[in-house]
Amino acid sequence: MKHIGLLCLIAICLCCGRMSAQCDNTLVDKAVSQSGANAEYLREFKVKFDGPEPGKAIPTAKYPLLLSKNTTYRFNVCNAEESEGKVILQLYLKDKLIGSTFDTQTATDLQRFDFACNKAATYQVVMSFDQGKPGCAVGILSMLTQNVKEPEDEELDILYALADNPLIIYDDEDEFAEIDVTIDNGTITKADRINYIVRPQKTGTALLTMRVLNTNGTLREFKQKRFAVLTLDKPYATVSGMERGRINRWELIQSGRLELWFSPGMKCNYQVTSFTLSDKDDLISGISSTSARFSKQQKDWIKDLSPNSRIYIKNIQVRTAEHAVMDIDPLELEIE
Repeated sequence: MKHIGLLCLIAICLCCGRMSAQCDNTLVDKAVSQSGANAEYLREFKVKFDGPEPGKAIPTAKYPLLLSKNTTYRFNVCNAEESEGKVILQLYLKDKLIGSTFDTQTATDLQRFDFACNKAATYQVVMSFDQGKPGCAVGILSMLTQNVKEPEDEELDILYALADNPLIIYDDEDEFAEIDVTIDNGTITKADRINYIVRPQKTGTALLTMRVLNTNGTLREFKQKRFAVLTLDKPYATVSGMERGRINRWELIQSGRLELWFSPGMKCNYQVTSFTLSDKDDLISGISSTSARFSKQQKDWIKDLSPNSRIYIKNIQVRTAEHAVMDIDPLELEIE
């Protein structure tokens, strides 16, 4: 099972803690202090709007910006305490969006991003507030003094697509900290206090975003971890070597369990964790077992079946040695 201690990842401290109510250089100093230890301040972008005028577009502030090739820049933002809206900083090259402090796909307020510039040109910083709400904020441009490791150079931990992958996520400093977790590939659900289940929908990569919150709901820390998402080969289940067809009820009972079969070259590190026995081809009806073996209740049910009854062994879940859980294909049998 994978454990993610938040402080073991790259710490990214955002605009959090006690906030200043002043929309002046105090806010600039605060934003600069949150840029990171390896960030060298270059300039700030101040923005203040009273909200949109009726019938007009959301107000924006635009700043031309000359960036140098082979340099990694960091953009981060900080809102004044009295702001109703959250500031969004976007970086454009002509009409192409290069980076943003807000992830529209996951509706996540990132509050900062890094940009490895490979083309010297005049870029444009565009700042606005979400939904055009009134607000005052500062954006900071910094140059990173150390090379940032690109995701493709990382040795990534592995998740499996279309499978339930367990993760343990916690804060090393505060075991009772409030943690908000999102992922950009599939879903993530909280099982209990520190246990989560991640289910990626496709192969490739998955970016996990973790935000530690203060008691008042403001951000204290922001961190991300990228995973490689691979395909998990599926075994198939049989009873007495059968996947379908007619079977004697006593042979079915005496078999006692489901067996797993594997394709050549496939790792045989799976085990059945649960399945359902039913006379209906649906997802909910039937009698369940919490192992590969038929339960006593299931065996008694088989004894009472009429000849030619059709049964379905379904909702078969298997678990790998890495604790990933997935569904495999059901069985359909007919009682002699």
